Amino acid sequence: MKTPALVTVFAIIILSSSLSAQGFVELKSGEDSQINGMIVSFNVVKKQTKKGNDLYKLTATVTNQENSNFRLFNKAQDVLIEETKNAIAYFQFTNATGKAMSSTGARFYPSPVYIKVPYECEKCPPLKKDEDPNEYYSKSMVIGTEFATGSTISKMYNIRVPEGEEPTVRVMIY
Repeated sequence: MKTPALVTVFAIIILSSSLSAQGFVELKSGEDSQINGMIVSFNVVKKQTKKGNDLYKLTATVTNQENSNFRLFNKAQDVLIEETKNAIAYFQFTNATGKAMSSTGARFYPSPVYIKVPYECEKCPPLKKDEDPNEYYSKSMVIGTEFATGSTISKMYNIRVPEGEEPTVRVMIY
């Protein structure tokens, strides 16, 4: 009788600890925060006020401080498809209005890892004398992603917030 109760208690503890580790963290402009081995930050500069909204230029940054984040795909791809499951971090601009094509959030993705693979070509032009056939009949394929230790990704966004408000930002590291 005690065994199922103990198992249930341990399962709740394990599940709640893993869910809390993947939550959002509020950020302050100009201050670095360390989350799961990543240093995240943002800076804002006010550009203008127009029609009841303040337009800001926001720069978000993610730096990998710990282990290299390497992911190998099961199947090679021609191009890297930026899907949520491949993201490193998600910045959410909580009070952004999204008006006039401004941003309300941003996902950061690691760099693709390429490999050259040979292929057969039936209708390709003939090789020149000094060309290597292995290089001529090859193409680059994406085999995974990598966000190496010490690497930094930084992007700029235009965001609009209600007039008189400062942008509020929170981040989730995947």
